[in-house]
Amino acid sequence: MHWGAQFFSHGPKIMQVIPIEEQIPVKQEALNYEQVSNLIERAQSFMVNECICKKEKGLLDNPCKKPLEVCLAMNAEPEFYAHHPWGGKIISREQAYELLNKTEEAGLVHLTSNIESDHWFICNCCGCCCGVLGAINMGLPNVINSHYYAQIDPNGCIACGTCADERCQVKAIEAGEDAYNIIREKCIGCSLCVSTCSSEAIELRRKQPGDILPALENEDAWLEERARQRGVDYSRYK
Repeated sequence: MHWGAQFFSHGPKIMQVIPIEEQIPVKQEALNYEQVSNLIERAQSFMVNECICKKEKGLLDNPCKKPLEVCLAMNAEPEFYAHHPWGGKIISREQAYELLNKTEEAGLVHLTSNIESDHWFICNCCGCCCGVLGAINMGLPNVINSHYYAQIDPNGCIACGTCADERCQVKAIEAGEDAYNIIREKCIGCSLCVSTCSSEAIELRRKQPGDILPALENEDAWLEERARQRGVDYSRYK
């Protein structure tokens, strides 16, 4: 907890959420870096690895019940991972899409760098293992950049509890007197609750422009801003 508080005490946000794309209303325009399909289509090489966070939990005799082989790496260069030292499994673009569908069904959140271009990974994370989502659950700030939030229609909610008990990874849904409610300040807009609501009482909404933090242009820009906020001279690393 002490290390996490130090790590997350400075911005910019560490990661950004990529919501389940089909749950973004047509009337809302998603930016390219908010669409998981755009990230996949721009890449030429794909590799999947076991989640290090889940492996750690397993080594501590607290294994996760969700899929383990879920960390997706991608690169714009063809055959980039042919001799890569990470030792993951090389997969096709079609298999990358299949992986994302599998992780959505398992209730995992798509996370990637808080940048606009040159993305090289999509983590598929659960709140019980992921250090980033775990930090949110501990109440730490400066963790996730999110452009959306979920909202429940109390008149349509049948109070089945699926959204809160099985889908939400950051404890952002609570039971009300007659319906479940979204805790707005905790919601990360992943839309996992939307996609499995049997009564279709939950929808994804885009935040107001003043509530949205723009992502940094690329990883170098993110690192430079991170260094600035920590009082570190980044010029020596350029």
